[in-house]
Amino acid sequence: MRLTRRFILKSFDNIPLSNPIRYERYYIDDTVRIQKKGNCYEKEILNEENILIQKIAITKEEFLELKESAYSKIIRDSYLYLKDKSVSIKKYYGDYEGLNRIEVKFLTIDEMNSYIKEIWMGNEITSSPLAFDKDLSKLNRKEFLQELRKYL
Repeated sequence: MRLTRRFILKSFDNIPLSNPIRYERYYIDDTVRIQKKGNCYEKEILNEENILIQKIAITKEEFLELKESAYSKIIRDSYLYLKDKSVSIKKYYGDYEGLNRIEVKFLTIDEMNSYIKEIWMGNEITSSPLAFDKDLSKLNRKEFLQELRKYL
């Protein structure tokens, strides 16, 4: 079980964040994605619950070849919230521009269920298609904007 809750971020103003790491992700199918993370190239295998089960380093050439067969791409920057290492923020570009997603990770179910979000956190999206890149990757721009409007 994933111990994560996800929220919308409306503004980056006055939030102390780390320098971003750029992710360029391509979805080959429901269980395989490739990504460029900074200067590293990786192939990731996911199970049916969208949980990472294997990560393999690949060459730039392999990455470029595999991305040709992708059905979707996601480009985002990932930041750490400097006041709490269990909180990260993802800022999306391209087809998913406008989505700024907060992810809060927990060690226990009780901790997750009793969590009170920070004042600067927006609506919760944990159960929406905006919560995970795999689900997001299946939305076209129109579907994405309709979904995003529900939470802004």
